[in-house]
Amino acid sequence: MSDGEFDIAVAGAGMVGACAAYALAQNGYRVALIEASVEPAELPRADDQYDLRVSAISPRSRAILETLGIWQRLPAARVCYYEQMSIWHQHGSARVEFDAADIARDNLGAIVENRLVQHALQQACHEQAGIQWYRPDRVQALLDDDDSGLTLRLESGAVLRAQLLLAADGRGSPTRRLAGMQVRAGSYGQTALVANVSTERPHQHTAWQRFLATGPLAFLPLANGQSSIVWSCDDDFAAEVAALDDSGFCAALGDAFEYRLGAVTACSARRQLPLVWQVCDEWLMRRVLLIGDAAHAVHPLAGQGVNLGFSDVDLLAQLLVDPSRPIGLRPLRRYARQRKSETWLAGQGFGALKWFYGQSLPPLVLLRDLGMRTVENTPWFKRALMQKAVQNIT
Repeated sequence: MSDGEFDIAVAGAGMVGACAAYALAQNGYRVALIEASVEPAELPRADDQYDLRVSAISPRSRAILETLGIWQRLPAARVCYYEQMSIWHQHGSARVEFDAADIARDNLGAIVENRLVQHALQQACHEQAGIQWYRPDRVQALLDDDDSGLTLRLESGAVLRAQLLLAADGRGSPTRRLAGMQVRAGSYGQTALVANVSTERPHQHTAWQRFLATGPLAFLPLANGQSSIVWSCDDDFAAEVAALDDSGFCAALGDAFEYRLGAVTACSARRQLPLVWQVCDEWLMRRVLLIGDAAHAVHPLAGQGVNLGFSDVDLLAQLLVDPSRPIGLRPLRRYARQRKSETWLAGQGFGALKWFYGQSLPPLVLLRDLGMRTVENTPWFKRALMQKAVQNIT
């Protein structure tokens, strides 16, 4: 005997998990949303400091959120759209500049705090009659499964029955471990230093990225005029930089950034995040399906982690559209096969870019400069790259 009968249970109400729960409930499915944390904090006031965790939301992800009515819930004053991207590297003289105007668009993406997106999604889930929350709670055990679904017990003691369990509880996913899904993981040998900084000159609504021998450095524009920085450094160098006081850190950061926005005049508290890669060989087992970071983890240099997760949701919502019929394994296998291949390619591509741009060997420097100049000086090719980036990010 179960305490609740559902079509789908979702473990994890972060950005991707809440998005999946809401999209599938919109399709008519009865959804149990299981979240371990307590209720989220209130929305920040307009003058509150910006959180350190932000995402570069691609136009495709924005379109997904707009279709669900989520993007419209975000406080517009705290969303920063960027119109240009500027990319260059330490060894060599070439650079590439992308401008939204070249492809007749208003912007190339938006920088927004993760907590704002998560708050909007969770509020929408609270208002959706097809979703029942279990919070704070988590999946404790998978009791049994058969052709029609599976039974799960929560820490609270509740026993739920569902046709499908989505594991959306992050890269360390306890649900994935309960299902017996294996993961291969390793370290990039780098640490990301994250902070919000002020600079002498405005950020110009531009996303800046410089590739250094020790790792990539990104300056992402925030709506309050500051920039969110993600400085991915080799571990030894990261430890040296992290040990600096604020003035020393600002000086080192300005030097690494070649003072493109003048001196770095102030920084927030800093955070260090070890960078790891992760590959799951199986995305579907015992009617447990992986989604978001539980399924894939990539290097942050391209800022695509959450965008990959929203694309997971988009495909799953396209495949599961008829709640009057049992959820078969065929669409779930199609999802796993398609998203696994797409995210594997993305992960390999980001890792290769990190390696290639970190090389200082003269032949590679010449090859890299030649490639970047070719892109910069071939308008039709550059437009094609931008169109693909804004329309087809996986």
